[in-house]
Amino acid sequence: MGKKSRRSRRARRSAPPAPRPAPDAGEREPERLLVDQIASGALDSHLTQIAEAICARSLLLQTIASAKALAELTVGDRIRINSQATPRYLHGVEGTVVDLDEQSATVCVHRPVGRFKNGEIRCPPLVLDRLGKVA
Repeated sequence: MGKKSRRSRRARRSAPPAPRPAPDAGEREPERLLVDQIASGALDSHLTQIAEAICARSLLLQTIASAKALAELTVGDRIRINSQATPRYLHGVEGTVVDLDEQSATVCVHRPVGRFKNGEIRCPPLVLDRLGKVA
C-alpha cells in the first residue's frame, strides 16, 4: 500500500473540526471585517487603492526593519548569512563585517565563495545574523 492511499484513508476517517459559532458583526475584529468585505466584493471599486496602501506599508516596514538591523551592526562583528540571502550557496557562510554604508554591510568571508572571488560580499542587513564581536 502506497503512502498516498494511507494518507487519503486517514484523512477520510478523521472527523471534521467542530464548527465555531459565528460572532455577530459587532463582535468581529476590524481586520476580519475588512477581509470579509474584500472577499465579498463590497470594496471592488477600492481594490487598487487598498493594494497600493498595503504595498506602501509593507515597504515602509521592511525599510524600518532594515535600518534597525543595520544600526545594530558594527565593523568587526562576526555574522552568519541566513536563509533569506540569494544566491542560496551563501546560506550559513560566516564572516566579519568590514564596512557599512547607508543600505548594506560588506562582509569578508576569508575565502572565495561562488562568484565572490575576492571573499568580500555586500549584503543587505536583513540577511545577516550577528554572532558576536571579533576580539
